[in-house]
Amino acid sequence: MDVCNSEEFIRWPTYKVEMMIHTWVSGQEDHPTASSFSSNGVNGKNGNSTKFNQAAPRQEEEELCLVCGDQASGHHYNARTCEGCKGFFRRSIKNNLLYHCKYGNNCQIDMYMRRKCPKCRLEKCLAIGMRADCVIPENECAEKRKEKQAQKEKEEVNSLNKNISPEQVDLINTLVYYQDEFENPAEEDMRRIDNATPDEDEEPTNRRFNHLTEITILTVQLIVEFAKRLPAFDKITREDQITLLKGCSSEVMMMRMARRYEAETDSILFANNERYTKEHYEEAGLGQAIENPLRFCRNLWKMKVDNAEYALLTAMIIFSERPGLIEARKVEKIQEVYLETLMAYIESRPKRSPTILANLLSILTELRSLGNQNSEICFSLKLKNKRLPPFLAEVWDLKD
Repeated sequence: MDVCNSEEFIRWPTYKVEMMIHTWVSGQEDHPTASSFSSNGVNGKNGNSTKFNQAAPRQEEEELCLVCGDQASGHHYNARTCEGCKGFFRRSIKNNLLYHCKYGNNCQIDMYMRRKCPKCRLEKCLAIGMRADCVIPENECAEKRKEKQAQKEKEEVNSLNKNISPEQVDLINTLVYYQDEFENPAEEDMRRIDNATPDEDEEPTNRRFNHLTEITILTVQLIVEFAKRLPAFDKITREDQITLLKGCSSEVMMMRMARRYEAETDSILFANNERYTKEHYEEAGLGQAIENPLRFCRNLWKMKVDNAEYALLTAMIIFSERPGLIEARKVEKIQEVYLETLMAYIESRPKRSPTILANLLSILTELRSLGNQNSEICFSLKLKNKRLPPFLAEVWDLKD
C-alpha cells in the first residue's frame, strides 16, 4: 500500500500504523553512504498601438517600466519592466490566460490602469517587445535552481581546508545529497492534496487544518526516508530506530521549516511553492502554535545556517538521547561523529563567527522545548475536537 495515500492511511487502526513504522525502518536497502565511523567504533520565459503611448510621469527614462511607468528592476523577457509587470507577464504566458477589456480595448496603461485592465496590459507588454518564448516553464526553472544550488554546495565543500578529513567531506556530501533528495514530497502526492474536493459542509478552518495535517504526514515520511540513509542508522536495533524516529520527527520538522523560511514574507514556502504565513495558520486555528516556530526560523535565517550545517544538525537531532533507548551509548557515539564533523566544518570556514558553534548547538536545546510545545498543542487540539490523523497521533505518542 502507498504510504502517501493518507486519505486511506489515516483510517488504519493504530496497531497497523505501528506496523507501518516498523516496515519503514526495517526495510534497510543498499545505499551509498559515507566512510566508516571507525574512529568512534561504529561502522558505518508586434506591433504598435497609439493607445499605449502614454504612461505615468517619467523621471529617468531608463529607470522606468515601459509598460506602466513604475520603477523598473531590469530587463525581463526582452524588455525593461518593473517586477509587477514581469510577474504579470510570466503568469499570463505560463497559464495561457485569456483577458477581456471592460473599457473599449483602448486603455492607457499606467500604474493605476495596470490592475484595472489585464487585457490591455498584456497587449502593451507584447507591444514594447516582451517575448512569450522567453518565459521558461516552471519545471525548467526548478531544475535550473536545483542545479545552481547543487553547484554552490559543491563549491562550498570543495573549499574546505585541511583540518577536515576526506572522510568528513564524504560524510557531509552524503548528508547534503539526501537532505535535498528528500526535501519535497512527490508531485503526485501534492497534487492529490491540493486538488482534493472538500466536503460541502466542511468549515474553512477545518479545511485548512486538514490540508496542513495531510502535508505533515508526507513530511514525516520524508524524515523517515532521510534517517534511513544516515550512515550508521542501520547499525542500531529496530526498536531504537523507532524510538529515535518518534522522538525526532517534530524537531526535524522545525529544521525543515527553517530551511524553507522566506524572510521577505515571513512565511514558510511549502512544497507546492505556496507561502504559509501566520495568517494561514490562523485560518487553520493554529495561530498561536506557529508563533514560536516562526521565531525559531527567523533566528536561524539571521545566523545564515548553510545546507551542510542544517544536514549535520539534523543528523545530530536524529541521533539524540531519547527515553526508552536500548543502546543509548551506541547512539551517543554515533552522534559524536556528526558533532566532530560539524566542529571541523566550522573551523574550516574562517569567515564564520567564533560563536557560531555554540549558537548552533543551542539549537538542539531549543528544539527540545519546541517539541514539547508541539505535544502540548496537539493535546489541546483534542480538547477542541480537532483530532489528528491516527498516524500522527501514533508518531507523537498522542494515543487515547
